[in-house]
Amino acid sequence: MDRTDGAGAPAGSGLPLAWRDQSHVLDRLVTAVWIFDIDHCRVVWANAAALDAWSAPSLAELQARDLKADMSPAVARRLRQYQGDFISHDATFTEIWTLYPHSVPRPLEVRLSGALLDDDRMAMLCEARDEASLQPEALRSADALLHTKLMISLHDLDGRTLYCNPAARASFDTPHQDLPSRFLHRRDYERMMEQIHSDAEAGLIAEVICAAGQRWHELTARSCHDPVSGRPSILVSETDVTELKEAEALAQSRAHHDPLTGLPNRLAMPARFGALVRKAEQRGARIGVLFIDLDQFKAVNDTLGHLHGDGVLMEVARRLSELRCEDDAVIRLGGDEFLFLATEGPEEPDRVEALAKRILERLALPVHGERRKLMVTPSVGIACFPHHGTNAQILMQRADLAMYEAKSGGRNQYRFFDETMRNQREEELELLADLREALRAGHILPYYQPRYSPCTRRVVAVEALARWMHPERGLILPSEFIPLSEKSGLINQIGLTILEQAVRQRCEWQRQGMDVSVSVNVSLRQLCEADFAATVQRILEADGCDPRRLELEVTETLLLEENPAVARNLEKVRLLGIRIAIDDFGTGYSNLARLNEMAVDCIKIDRSLIQGLPRNEEIVRLVIAMCNFMQVTIVAEGIETLAMAEWAHRHGCHELQGYFYSCPVEAGQMEGLLRGEPGLAQPARTRAWIGDQIGRTRIVTAPA
Repeated sequence: MDRTDGAGAPAGSGLPLAWRDQSHVLDRLVTAVWIFDIDHCRVVWANAAALDAWSAPSLAELQARDLKADMSPAVARRLRQYQGDFISHDATFTEIWTLYPHSVPRPLEVRLSGALLDDDRMAMLCEARDEASLQPEALRSADALLHTKLMISLHDLDGRTLYCNPAARASFDTPHQDLPSRFLHRRDYERMMEQIHSDAEAGLIAEVICAAGQRWHELTARSCHDPVSGRPSILVSETDVTELKEAEALAQSRAHHDPLTGLPNRLAMPARFGALVRKAEQRGARIGVLFIDLDQFKAVNDTLGHLHGDGVLMEVARRLSELRCEDDAVIRLGGDEFLFLATEGPEEPDRVEALAKRILERLALPVHGERRKLMVTPSVGIACFPHHGTNAQILMQRADLAMYEAKSGGRNQYRFFDETMRNQREEELELLADLREALRAGHILPYYQPRYSPCTRRVVAVEALARWMHPERGLILPSEFIPLSEKSGLINQIGLTILEQAVRQRCEWQRQGMDVSVSVNVSLRQLCEADFAATVQRILEADGCDPRRLELEVTETLLLEENPAVARNLEKVRLLGIRIAIDDFGTGYSNLARLNEMAVDCIKIDRSLIQGLPRNEEIVRLVIAMCNFMQVTIVAEGIETLAMAEWAHRHGCHELQGYFYSCPVEAGQMEGLLRGEPGLAQPARTRAWIGDQIGRTRIVTAPA
């Protein structure tokens, strides 16, 4: 019979049409039965026992409740899973659920099955038995399994699925997906099972196949028993770590790739080399390690800017990649250094050398700026596996040595490593260690060479030249240690210590009544330092030196550089009153416009032109005429004979410098020359000549 609830609604309202004839029977059951509309999250019908379970005064009041308002996302996902399983294979489930009518917990054991509504939507039929006698721990564990994001599943030893919590059910590709089919790689499953059989538990990170596609899961598996059948089983808990693995892969990729060129970087080199070695050993091939350094690249950065420099590096990377075959690798080591790992099989015995020639051709790059054009070329050093070594780092070091030989030989060429290079390198490293100690101990000293004025017949200036007094090897000349200091970055420190000592010595001579100017060589690296001019000013002020008595000598090659930092420093030191001299003039291309812009005070004609007299007399006369036109002081270097001295004086050179007057000497000997002691440091032929002459070129001190 029909029952009317307190709101007047018939007891059968909300029931599917096919069930309404049995509504009076359902209403008399002591088992709580209700139908839940999964789509709208509302109870559409409940018997009297269900109203009691929900603490509802009437069916209408229970139907009016919006159960979605307090529903957790985990429960909502679980209900959608139920709905899908009801539709796909008429599934049934028995679980412990806790209702919360008016926020009061009501634990129930509920059998869940599908119920088709009149509009053909799938709802859920719930048959509940009171589970108030269950222990709190059991209720809480059941609730935790429902809400946790941890995927928990139970499987028999053959991998068939016995149970999935909601999170695992959402992850599994199908409701009954077995455990082996979860793994993308069968070996991961087999490895896990081996661990379980030996240790009763296993842990691993593996790629799995699930509803979301291919993912990375961290799995923990333990041997246990099925609580229903008592048979041995496997309990698996899983966490999705795909985002973490992707982040690790991205970080790994970034750590092992150069962000500018996209090439593998220095960190990637050992792995790339190892992979190529394994392939080469199978083929009986060898591997050429080609160390590539760009010539004149610093000039691109300094004169055209780092954007131009980056463009050159990207173009180099592109061209090298075009030369790469399948079993090769191109690596950017940093700066303007690249590594090409080339496989040379038995069928192509000369491939490495042919490749080196191609690299020389392909990397000869003209670089255009707004006002000038530069040419970047490569120097290439080559070491081969296994002939020159089997270790990646050793091969790279030996290729590096060969590359420096290529640079020393004139650049834009390649060299193969040989043992003499290693011996040279070891000597160089030993010398470099000694050089660092020499700077610390004050063994780098200025020697002084006079500049003689034939008109006034006196020394008007001295040039400070770096010398190294080695405690064991004695005097070491600049030709041995200056190139090493430039390569190692110590040239700035050497230049600074010579400048400080020369200025201090000049002030000491001044206090003794000997007024003489001092000239000091400065390198391009020093002039590129932003604070160079300020450093010079500080040195002058510390010793109270007249800036007009200091001359800085720069090489003619600086005329080719349009470096803003160099230009600013030269302008600042000139404003201090310091003179600028061009050293070794006439040995290279002279940009006359640039020379005028620099407004130099002195030009020193290179010794090679003077010593080529009289063969190249016309060239030297042309240089002198140009210098006279610019109204600068002209110094003839390399004067070694009376004939040279007389020719230079007769043709208008203002000052003469060379071994004819004195070789570079230490400060004490120079002081003797300044005091008027002729011939103290001259070679025998010079001393004899000075003694025989009527004093017209006798070295005398300038008046105070």
